Amino acid sequence: MKACILEDNQKISYKEIETPQPKDNEVLIKVGACGICSSDFNRVYNNGAYFYPLVLGHEFSGEIVETGKNIDKEYLHKRAVIFPLLPCNDCEFCKEKSYAQCKNYSYFGSRCNGAMAEYISVPIWNIKVIPSDMRFDIAAMCEPTAVAIHAANKIQEYQNKKVCIIGTGIIGIIIGLIAKSRNAEVNFIIRNNQKEEFLKSLGFTSFGEQESDIVFECVGSNQSLEQCINTVKSKGQIVLVGNPYSDMTLPKKVYWKILRSEITINGVWNSSYKNQENDDWDNAIRFLYENQNQLSMLITDRFKLEDGIAAFNQMKNTDKLSIKGVFENEK
Repeated sequence: MKACILEDNQKISYKEIETPQPKDNEVLIKVGACGICSSDFNRVYNNGAYFYPLVLGHEFSGEIVETGKNIDKEYLHKRAVIFPLLPCNDCEFCKEKSYAQCKNYSYFGSRCNGAMAEYISVPIWNIKVIPSDMRFDIAAMCEPTAVAIHAANKIQEYQNKKVCIIGTGIIGIIIGLIAKSRNAEVNFIIRNNQKEEFLKSLGFTSFGEQESDIVFECVGSNQSLEQCINTVKSKGQIVLVGNPYSDMTLPKKVYWKILRSEITINGVWNSSYKNQENDDWDNAIRFLYENQNQLSMLITDRFKLEDGIAAFNQMKNTDKLSIKGVFENEK
């Protein structure tokens, strides 16, 4: 099969490698679409890979084309999305079904080869079957959508609340759409005119810093963290979503506001999966399926695997509006 392979820092090749064979309790996925995540940029440009060569890609969808032993043949030719975390199933967190907190996990596209390839073999446990008429490109956004839902669900009440979102990546935007659907007044803090016009096309109308009941930090910088604390009301809530670029530090005066205003701060990591009847991934599939036309607008860049490093360079170009890029093997 052909695959897009990170050979070294800033070096991506497109070449033939061996097609994986499904082991017991695994299925072979013909990849339909694979999203480009911000974490992939760190692996490509900042020596962020655990090892080389590495097949990137953890946001993906596809068709089940082969089954290993112990797998019911009814799964053949089903469309699916894949939870990319591979838990150890032995630690205390796995035993309580908090798989995102697993102490010894692996992860597609990071700690093992991922889905920027024609095929990938995955455990049947990681599979969620999707509707037969759900587009692969839309389904490939299931992982960031599940994270957005997990973050949004940290807040119990949205009705008539003022919600501020700092950060306009795909997760921040989807959190905004979810909060809006729950009857919140949504405001974005942005520094990019292109992003503001794009958000207006999605139906958002409020921009700029203003005091809010709830603030989502979706950047991961000192500046945005301080802005969250300075923006939230007394007794308000902050949800931290963005991965930090470096050490996070706070001036004493800002830290004091957390104490004096009794601000509640929640951290978010990944999403819940198969730990309750109606988990984040079920909700993500439903949300994406019911809003396919609107959410297709988030896909601003489409590539073929052979585009390789050129795809990443295009997404990295700050002169162009880019929200979500996907590698597509077929429409």
